[in-house]
Amino acid sequence: MRLSFLNVLSICSTTVLAAPSTSSSGAAVSPSSAPINSSSTSKIPASGHQSGGPEYVVLFNNSHPQPPQVEEVLTRLSLSSNHSDVRYTFNNSAFRGFAASMNSHCITALQNMSDVSIVEEAVHIASRGVNFRANSPWGLQRISSRSAVGGNAGTMSFTYTYEDQKLGSGVDIYVVDTGINTDHAAFGGRARMGFSFNRTDATDGDGHGTHVSGTAGGAVFGVASDANLVGVKVLGNDGTGLSSDTIAGMDWVIQNHQSRQNEQGFVGSIMSMSWGLSAVTPSVDQAISAAVQAGIHVSVAAGNDGKDACNFSPASTGGSGPAISVGSIGMSDQVSSFSNTGSCVDIYAPGEDVLSSWIGGNNVVNLLSGTSMATPHVTGVMAYLMASNSTFASSPSALKQYLTTPHLGGFTKGNSASGGKVILSNHITGAGLSGGLRKRSIPYHASVHIKKARSVRFHAKMA
Repeated sequence: MRLSFLNVLSICSTTVLAAPSTSSSGAAVSPSSAPINSSSTSKIPASGHQSGGPEYVVLFNNSHPQPPQVEEVLTRLSLSSNHSDVRYTFNNSAFRGFAASMNSHCITALQNMSDVSIVEEAVHIASRGVNFRANSPWGLQRISSRSAVGGNAGTMSFTYTYEDQKLGSGVDIYVVDTGINTDHAAFGGRARMGFSFNRTDATDGDGHGTHVSGTAGGAVFGVASDANLVGVKVLGNDGTGLSSDTIAGMDWVIQNHQSRQNEQGFVGSIMSMSWGLSAVTPSVDQAISAAVQAGIHVSVAAGNDGKDACNFSPASTGGSGPAISVGSIGMSDQVSSFSNTGSCVDIYAPGEDVLSSWIGGNNVVNLLSGTSMATPHVTGVMAYLMASNSTFASSPSALKQYLTTPHLGGFTKGNSASGGKVILSNHITGAGLSGGLRKRSIPYHASVHIKKARSVRFHAKMA
């Protein structure tokens, strides 16, 4: 029920109104049932307004038969345009209203005025400027562009574009791989080792895990350059290992994720898995599904066999499964000849000639190819989106749906089997534009040996 003008005054003002009059029948007549002239000039002393409170924006109802003047509504609240609580008055030809600091008694009054359409607490607005990082690998430009990029893939001559400067801050990326060269300059102290199947060796003697980590979260090479990187060493220095070691690593990740839940600044967890088995292994797939049910996001490599990814773990947990399975593309957006494909592949990302961190020093880099290299691009975008959106951070299924829905990244090129698939995008497309540049540079040596990444296989564990 809408209150009359007199009721509004009685709610918002501390002034005592006249006692109810008596009808000819002797019954008391309340102010709300008495006829009120909307053009009443009754004034409430300024001392009746209770100063302070949050700032609210008030807009009037233009469709009302008699839209009020600003001063008229302010007077109802024992205010005026000159009052210190009134910050703005809006008196243009399109809309009228005001912004003022008010307490709940005035808000209730305004919400019951039929000639007021909006009473809304002022909200904080932040600029959504786009940031550019020059001297980046080609993969970072591709995930922040609408179309394929050109140039020399082996150089740092590309531009990474992003919006949220948190860049994955608060997200734990568990790199389930060969370990991490935590001293590498690309990590800036954000990388640490958390688990190793080899209790006497937690170092990365192979380089694969360090390369993956650099793409996911390195300061120069990485998508989520402020994320936490945690090495989970389940593969040896020859790049192979046992399925039991991998499950033990996932067990440690789940426990560590759960222990982090109430820690200040914690956003969420991702397991990044750039390896594959020679067949579907139910124990590995079940462990991955359980990790996702525990709230951990999982990205897995589709595999480098040029076959159906559904025939190999952990890629088999993609598609209708809970993980995000990643195939590889080159600079032309063609699906890589080595990449597995099929319904279990959810998304494609840059995986050819990817430059990233390496072992053998704190500024050594290497150029590798494989779905192993495509996967951390997705891992990094996952961390980036989780840090900027709490729904994505808490819901692996929501984030998977968002990432795999066609957006700005475009589609793969090729025949019906490999073309028309979703390409990874961070949903910002500003490469090549000018603007504020946020640069992070570290020294690195480009004159290191180049080799192609291989598909990692597990040895079967015999009884």
